[in-house]
Amino acid sequence: MSGTPKIALNPIQWMASADGWLDPSLAPEPKQRLSLIKQAGFDSVMAEVPAGWTVEQYQALLEETGLTLAPGYFVCRSDGRDGTEDDVVAGAAETARQHARLGMTEIGLGMGMGKDKPRVAHPAQAYDADDSRVEAVTALIGRIADAMVAEGVRPSLHPHVGTWIETEEEGRAVLDAIPASRLGFLPDTGHLAWAGADVGRFVKDYAERIPFVHVKDCRLSVAAEGREKDWGYQQTVLAGLWVEPGRGELDLPGIIANLPGNFDGWLMVEVDRPDIADPYESAQVSARWMHSTFPS
Repeated sequence: MSGTPKIALNPIQWMASADGWLDPSLAPEPKQRLSLIKQAGFDSVMAEVPAGWTVEQYQALLEETGLTLAPGYFVCRSDGRDGTEDDVVAGAAETARQHARLGMTEIGLGMGMGKDKPRVAHPAQAYDADDSRVEAVTALIGRIADAMVAEGVRPSLHPHVGTWIETEEEGRAVLDAIPASRLGFLPDTGHLAWAGADVGRFVKDYAERIPFVHVKDCRLSVAAEGREKDWGYQQTVLAGLWVEPGRGELDLPGIIANLPGNFDGWLMVEVDRPDIADPYESAQVSARWMHSTFPS
């Protein structure tokens, strides 16, 4: 790879809750969190302005801690036919405006999920697959993309287990319906693998549309057992699905090798539930492996 990818962290290992979910209230306060990320060995962090903060306050803290920003994330909490579409599009535009003020031109875009949702009860199985729902979601994503691009920020589709855009087939349907100028592709190595995708092929086929990657390792054996036994999302996570990069069963270097040779976007580490109990140590181990595997 002739390009130089930038390594970043989405610090969700600090948010992992005892029930196999994420609870942002568990994370350290912003200044401590950003300081720990820097000390652990990361120079970039996912963009996320703390609630109640101004963009200027956030930028000042980033400067103080010596961190730069990688693209953030917007969650679409509508299936495209529940009557909340206009509110979702308005929220997307506001998030894009904030991102633009931070100097960002890309952002992740995924569908919402909740503990009571059917695909959370039956994850990574394309449960209740419905072409008409995918079409409705695609139409909404098209509206979101238009609203965000108008603000100077392009969203990138992020298929995610437990949501209505979960599988490789569903992800391809959306990407093929909306042009690259309006919608990029944000692959998550762990979620795609859990859902049974050929991750390397998927990345290769849409490589020119990828501005950043969520680098996530997992135990494929746990994913397979969970699908076979119809475990719920949280049960699968608690069984040991997620691990720090390089400690699981994915060929992460092989997957990343499918990116263009001049790729200079972000490789963003995500450890939804640390296999190493201490979140800071989890971040340290992740940083060491990433820098040794993808040297700048």
